[in-house]
Amino acid sequence: MRSNIKRILWVVLIVIIALASKALFEYVYNFYASKYLLAQFFNVVFHYTVTGVAILIWIGIVASSKTTPSKLPWLILLLFEPFIGLSLFLTFGRNFKRSRRFRTHPLIHDGKYLTNEPTTDFNDQGYLDIDSEITDIYKTAYNITSHHAYLNNSKASVLTNGKEFFPRLIKEIKAAEKYILMEYYIIRTDRIGKKVLNLLIKKAEEGVEVKLIYDSIGSVMLNKKFVRNLKKSKVKVVANDRVYFGLFNTRINYRNHRKITIIDGKYGFIGGMNLADEYNNGVKKFGHFRDTHLVLEGLVINSLTSLFFRDWYYNTNIFIEDSKYYNALKVDVEGLVQIIPSGPDFHYPPIRNTYVKMINNAKISIKIMTPYLALDQQMLTSLIIASKGGVKVDIIIPGIPDRKSVYLVTKSFIGELLDAGINIYFYKKGFTHAKVLISDDTLASCGTYNLDNRSAIINFEATALLYKTGVDKLIKDFNKDLSISKQVNPKRWGNRGITSRIVEGMFNLFSPLV
Repeated sequence: MRSNIKRILWVVLIVIIALASKALFEYVYNFYASKYLLAQFFNVVFHYTVTGVAILIWIGIVASSKTTPSKLPWLILLLFEPFIGLSLFLTFGRNFKRSRRFRTHPLIHDGKYLTNEPTTDFNDQGYLDIDSEITDIYKTAYNITSHHAYLNNSKASVLTNGKEFFPRLIKEIKAAEKYILMEYYIIRTDRIGKKVLNLLIKKAEEGVEVKLIYDSIGSVMLNKKFVRNLKKSKVKVVANDRVYFGLFNTRINYRNHRKITIIDGKYGFIGGMNLADEYNNGVKKFGHFRDTHLVLEGLVINSLTSLFFRDWYYNTNIFIEDSKYYNALKVDVEGLVQIIPSGPDFHYPPIRNTYVKMINNAKISIKIMTPYLALDQQMLTSLIIASKGGVKVDIIIPGIPDRKSVYLVTKSFIGELLDAGINIYFYKKGFTHAKVLISDDTLASCGTYNLDNRSAIINFEATALLYKTGVDKLIKDFNKDLSISKQVNPKRWGNRGITSRIVEGMFNLFSPLV
């Protein structure tokens, strides 16, 4: 999608700069080599320096605790083309937790920003009354993130596609009386984007406090003049990790992919929807645009608020813990709701590990809808084991891609999944952007998380883990989507052309970077 243009352009530019620098050096060397022995000296120094640094980084990657598949693309690049490999690694490969912006924001470490979050005691009777295999999944997420598992006091309602999401979002914004907290990966100044942003301006002028975070890479198409108008109207606007120059700048890689809104502590929104026309089916390039969002009510909104102010603090150095923002009221609804964040600031990938636990605990079925499928070894192994253990696994992926290169990565996993007895379906109506996982028709996750390495350990993500509340509607939507999807025939897929297999296999090598 267009939100990836800036990152792609920087990748291309870095490669061009690396090649141009190398070519320039060799041209200068060849020009002076016949006249000056000094040119030979500089040539040797240059090549040995680049090679030496590449070797040191190569050794560091090999010695790291990362799994082999995530190391492989960098090892290949550094081995066969050290100069380009170094340029790309120093921009995209460095660890976020070693960055200055991580070290200088101690409150994002180990859930320290959760100053208004209760602790969860899974030995309380209410949790003990639930199947332990359910609470064990929530316990896994809690032990990694410290985000509370809200029991019988929060409600999740499913908003299917833009036709349900945008009217509900606009309705609650119009009714806001105290504050609106909003952050999105993609905000565009197209028809729906302007409608929402103009409404924010109106509410700010009415005296409602409005805070807005947008990702500077994802929202590259956001009109800067419009941003200035937002600020003039007293909307407090923050760009997440603005990138002025991408070379050797890890900011271009680690992006905030979250899409959340909190209004007066009464309603919280989380899911796949961004503020752009295609999410409202206003762009026909991808056919029907399928997506899912949640609206939350109850005490769990306080957890979503904490996550928003974590991101506000990260970008402004201002930590807000005022109790006036943590005013959510209890809703008497049976079930569990937990907000699970994920990102490169965690030692263990919280959402990925929670998904692995959900898949491993499943006894009957796993239902997945995802726009991108670039599975790491842990997810792939868990799905295969589940299928071989008799669990019915159904995965719906787009019938129409938004990015062809990433789609080739998705297709490269289909064969191995089919061989394990997993059912793969192409959503024939268009592009599906929904990010849903349902286990045994009992437990579900819906949020911003894609089934790829970028969502697992690179981007900042968030999802809502649901038990009972909201799950039935997600199941109903999934079954409807399944009925208008085409199942992949294993035999026909196995007989596809050798060219397709080679191209997909090549792209699969770089799936850890997608």
